[in-house]
Amino acid sequence: MRKHLLLIAVFITLFCKAEQNIKIYYEKNDNGYNIYVDNNEFCPMSIKIKFSVENLKIEGGNNKIHIVKPRSKKQLLTVLKVLNKNKSYKFSYNTISNYGNHNSNKYDKNYKYFLPFKQFNKFEIHQGYNGKFSHQNENALDFTMPVNTELTAIREGIVIKVIDKNKKNCNKKKCIKYNNLIMIYHSDGTFAEYAHIKENGSEVNAGDKVLKGQLIGYSGNVGFSTGPHLHLIVFKQKINKRETLKTKFMIGDGTKTEYLIEKNKYERSY
Repeated sequence: MRKHLLLIAVFITLFCKAEQNIKIYYEKNDNGYNIYVDNNEFCPMSIKIKFSVENLKIEGGNNKIHIVKPRSKKQLLTVLKVLNKNKSYKFSYNTISNYGNHNSNKYDKNYKYFLPFKQFNKFEIHQGYNGKFSHQNENALDFTMPVNTELTAIREGIVIKVIDKNKKNCNKKKCIKYNNLIMIYHSDGTFAEYAHIKENGSEVNAGDKVLKGQLIGYSGNVGFSTGPHLHLIVFKQKINKRETLKTKFMIGDGTKTEYLIEKNKYERSY
């Protein structure tokens, strides 16, 4: 019975690790098991763990969302205690995990974002918030810009994910799997994703701290894309979905901030 239990736990841990760079494991003690997690990501992680147990009590309840600190080792998730030591006991579990703090709903709604390109450039919003082509029910922005345009951070933060190995594109959703992107985590718990960057087009790596306005990469035309552009989205990450956010950007000389509007052109002169 004990060997069979070990196989179940190892299989589920590896499945979880394939989603993000985390590891869930357990240690046996005299009263049952301690369940731990290692988080090797550069931001908090939300983990929902559902147990199936026999003759064990789950401390803190079952099917609960746990928040794990970034770059942390052996954080205790929960404890399984034996109810009757004269009887056999076993457990199995499955997990769902995602970036960010699922329980956090507050963020800085008044933050003034930089435009995502270098000074003295000017680009059009081809598709705005809740756009009809591919932004339905999503607060995302598409900036039309030539391939190899320098992209800059709209806000300071830490890079948590970079993909820039792909070079294919098409106008079908099936090409989403070929997308390249840079994802940055902000101090208020939000994320920014810069998508469709060119092959080998990132100037940053996971774990890098970036400053507002810093060069992070170059625009491209990969993934689900009908032409060269930057797809930019700011969001709060829940465990099973994104909550996309409208954000105000500094425009012109930076003295004015506003929500960007589809078909308008915006210049950054600050």
